[in-house]
Amino acid sequence: MASEAKARKKANDLLAALPNYHPYLPIEDINAALTAAGFNEMEPAIYCGREGRAIEKVGDRTFLAMSWYRMETGRYEIVAYVS
Repeated sequence: MASEAKARKKANDLLAALPNYHPYLPIEDINAALTAAGFNEMEPAIYCGREGRAIEKVGDRTFLAMSWYRMETGRYEIVAYVS
């Protein structure tokens, strides 16, 4: 669908605008970007560990991919995008 592809671009632009490094996992910021583009929020879950990945369906044919890594400083490096 062309409209879902446009929404994916909007979501990816919003996600790319988020900082890469955070003192915590920015789930609320990611959810805000998703909903602003018309997608569903991530399902409530416990994201823990020094590093990890999550893939979640947020639209009819759209998935969010998110990975995190906790650096020695305690800050998290986050990569998130939809496809």
